[in-house]
Amino acid sequence: MILSKHNLVHFLMEHGLVTPAAVVDGGYAVHDLTRRNRNFRVTLGDGTGLFVKQAQDWTPYSAETIRREAACYRLARTEPAYAALGGLLPRDRLWDETAQVLVLELLPGRENLSEYHHRHGRFPLEMATRLGTMLGTYHREAGRGAAAGIDSIFPRQPPWILSVHFHNPSLFGPVSAGIRQMLGILESHPDFGRALDAIRTGWRHEALVHGDMKWENCIVLPPSTDDGLPDLRIVDWELADVGDPCWDVGSLFQAYLCAWILSMPMDGAAAETLIARAHLPVERMQPAMRTFWQAYVRTRGAGRTEAEELMARSIRYAAARMIQTAWEWTSGHERMSPQMAAVLQVSLNVLARPDDAVVHLLGIDARMAA
Repeated sequence: MILSKHNLVHFLMEHGLVTPAAVVDGGYAVHDLTRRNRNFRVTLGDGTGLFVKQAQDWTPYSAETIRREAACYRLARTEPAYAALGGLLPRDRLWDETAQVLVLELLPGRENLSEYHHRHGRFPLEMATRLGTMLGTYHREAGRGAAAGIDSIFPRQPPWILSVHFHNPSLFGPVSAGIRQMLGILESHPDFGRALDAIRTGWRHEALVHGDMKWENCIVLPPSTDDGLPDLRIVDWELADVGDPCWDVGSLFQAYLCAWILSMPMDGAAAETLIARAHLPVERMQPAMRTFWQAYVRTRGAGRTEAEELMARSIRYAAARMIQTAWEWTSGHERMSPQMAAVLQVSLNVLARPDDAVVHLLGIDARMAA
């Protein structure tokens, strides 16, 4: 059954997720949020609701990714070894494997962390602490002591961007003129390929990682604890895999760095001028990046040597994730935008001098890094 805004109510009633009374009298409403998947937000008159997701097509990749996401919810709910995931996820209500439909509770907050930062015009340290603690907790605990084979659904593959330079680009989707331009830039800088090869070789399989961590996948909720601080949930676990937890950490560092680059008015001025004109100066974000990192390391219980190793991997993954962001933003376009060219340039700089990037971009000195 291919879900639509019009037939969704029949699917939900068939599975007992809404009642006829709720539909007739309860303010039932459906909002079509289809993007890569068929997504629907269902609201009910009592303030509750559902989020329904179905793969947009029936390709093996689409089916696999939505099964991976469903597996995360099942593991969190049924396996004690993965209970730490439960604090990060909305509650799942249904997984229909035949129809490839995942139904979740609708989170009360509709603002993601990117919108939260832009609305406040700042980067609250309390949110950075909460995010670092959440990430550190589930990286430390999720999957520990799990029975062999229980996580066999996860393919244990490094992120595709780490091998983008020697694969046929059409394997990753339609190849636009902008993507061909980007590949030309990558090929003209052999250091990109060598750095990605080194990162891929050092990839580890240590924990269940989200795989697509970014501000847009962090949903801000009303406070649920006595501290009065907003709560967070992490959504969109389609790329979850058993892999290197530093990929999630680096992905969040790149979220800050890309927000900084995208805030520069790209008018052809020299790099120094563009940096000076950034609406979101990186210096304004550095306290949040430091706080996030310190909370993460503290929660992981990492000693000095381990913390140094975690940072060495995280900053390189941040650079690789920036290349992926440039790819995603360029896909479907006839040319790379100046902003994405700048993202690519900064990623190359980070890969060439990762230690300098930790100090000058993240604002974390050697003592804090450990």
